[in-house]
Amino acid sequence: MNPVSIKKRLTLVLTPITLGILAACGGGGGTSIADGGIRGTGSSVGPVSGFGSVFVNGVKFETRDIVNQRVESNDGISTESDLEKGMILRIEGEWNKDGSGKAEALKYDDTFRGPVTDIVLPDESAGTPGSFRILGQSINYDSRTVLRVTGGKLTEGMKVRVSAWRTANGYRASYIGSVTTGSDFPLELEGRIDEVQLDKFRIGDQWIRGGQNVSYPGDLTINDIVKGALVEVEGRFLSEGGDVTAAEIRFSDDRRFLGDEGDEIEITGPVQSLNVSGSTFSLNGVQVVYDNDTEFDDFARSRIADGLLVQVEGEIKSGRLHAEEIELYEGNAEVEAAVLPPFEGSAENELNVGGVRVRITNSTLIDRDDDDQTPLSEAKFLEVEGIEQKDANGDFSYVEALNIEIESEDNGEYELTGQLTTDDPNAKILTVLGVKITYDQNVGSENEGWRDCTVVSVEYQKVTDGFQATGIECDD
Repeated sequence: MNPVSIKKRLTLVLTPITLGILAACGGGGGTSIADGGIRGTGSSVGPVSGFGSVFVNGVKFETRDIVNQRVESNDGISTESDLEKGMILRIEGEWNKDGSGKAEALKYDDTFRGPVTDIVLPDESAGTPGSFRILGQSINYDSRTVLRVTGGKLTEGMKVRVSAWRTANGYRASYIGSVTTGSDFPLELEGRIDEVQLDKFRIGDQWIRGGQNVSYPGDLTINDIVKGALVEVEGRFLSEGGDVTAAEIRFSDDRRFLGDEGDEIEITGPVQSLNVSGSTFSLNGVQVVYDNDTEFDDFARSRIADGLLVQVEGEIKSGRLHAEEIELYEGNAEVEAAVLPPFEGSAENELNVGGVRVRITNSTLIDRDDDDQTPLSEAKFLEVEGIEQKDANGDFSYVEALNIEIESEDNGEYELTGQLTTDDPNAKILTVLGVKITYDQNVGSENEGWRDCTVVSVEYQKVTDGFQATGIECDD
């Protein structure tokens, strides 16, 4: 079997009506499939990108055969209706010939649940992520994180649930949401045990106390509570903000990403412990092996690096995931602009956003500003983050949208970030993401260094005969 990217082989056929559906579910439309890809049964683990069934890793999984659309979880998530976009879900099921899937089981587990502390808000101008701590663990969040909290912003002491990937220096959140459902055990954390004492152990700077009433679900026993073990703990504060009294201790959340020998699986997460010479890296605790037969989709093999968010599809052999395809899941292009009339001959799953051709897939996560429920087909202004795709000649083709945020109003000010394709100083025209933008002497000389950069950010506006830059700067 030689899988190809599930996102690549899904071709959406979106009419204006289905665009409205897409705005509600984050995916949709008809699909067609080329060749390759998972056939038969397998597992898919990644963030939910939409509903109307469940979309994970670019595949629409029908859930009608699961009784009451039940989700296996002990975190107050009991049915499909309790899920949120961004939650990292494991689906076990069957792939159809057209690339869609039929879910046989849905499994979800919070990574963290508890009060937020030490908040650092993201700096959009500098492109730096935000961060915070829960129960002694450091968590980063960025534009790919789905934030569903009261008031739309994290505040000290706010109680949240987090679905996240482990990284070399903490965790990267895929979903952060206010806790609105009750739980037998309101606190949850995972991590590596740093210290063990007679009646307690420490993960980071959080102490956890055991006792005779602790349950050990799964394979873990009390003898596994040793320094260096990766565990998951659920429990309560002994006193607010103090030690946690454990109710359940089990091996860490990595089990969601595991598979049995010979299983086909696709998983999404950040690259860790990259060994270029050995052609291996870790993904959510699973060792991934790649070779010359592995297809690198959307990016060059040489670009793979620790921290890069990727989707891997392959087969479990001798306990390791042998990658048949590795696909970029990290955006490298952005555009924030008005929705303009469609390009001539454009596909029905494509939009013209400020002159940039934007393509929607089943993996596109669609969000709204201030709970605005405007359907995508009626949106006037969008903020898009995606992957810059090129044609066979290496020329810009389109931006494959990863995130689309529907903004509430069009202020006439556009901005895009992408590779500087061409610059003609004589004509004073530059091209970024396929958009030809003119600039005058003042704008062009304001930050001369941009001419030597690979990636630039351009502030621009629509004018009668095209687009005019109002600011240009380097974004390398």
